[in-house]
Amino acid sequence: MAGINNNAKLDITCPQCNAKFNKTIRELKGSGVKCPKCGIDVETSNFKKGMDEVDRELKNFQRELGNIKIKL
Repeated sequence: MAGINNNAKLDITCPQCNAKFNKTIRELKGSGVKCPKCGIDVETSNFKKGMDEVDRELKNFQRELGNIKIKL
């Protein structure tokens, strides 16, 4: 089972100028991104925390799947 595709792109709307742009999950999990139109720093720490939790839960799920024994 695969994990999160860190190369997937997500659409972002700048909270200041409403410009639309996209960034990869990897970029959003980093230290933050800048709006390409107005240049403000877009805060991504909450996104990173959420994605870290998703990563942990996926790993737990994969581990639990590996523990399932099926008798036929």
